[in-house]
Amino acid sequence: MPPLLLLGGISGAGMTTFVSDYRPIFMVVTFGFLGFAFYFTYRPRRATTVGNGGAPASRRSSIMTFNKVMLWAVTVFAVVFLFFPQTMTDLLASPDEFTSDMDRTVISIEGMT
Repeated sequence: MPPLLLLGGISGAGMTTFVSDYRPIFMVVTFGFLGFAFYFTYRPRRATTVGNGGAPASRRSSIMTFNKVMLWAVTVFAVVFLFFPQTMTDLLASPDEFTSDMDRTVISIEGMT
């Protein structure tokens, strides 16, 4: 997908600027889907038997354990990426570099006009 965007003249920085306006909506949608996933993963289930076409109990148990582990891993990633922009700004920027009234930065390079 990124090569197709580059062919269309859309860079990663441009996409980030466009998508950042919709970040709150994406956050609500993400946590809505995670809420549904937690509901469907942890809701009480009726007992199934092998004779009714269900999977054997041990196989079903291992699949459910895998689903729970993956759900928690995705949730952790979602929370980490939720705080990613602010965390990176705090970690990488020294207090002297960025100010709230900064509008423009001029970088002079010798030999270039």
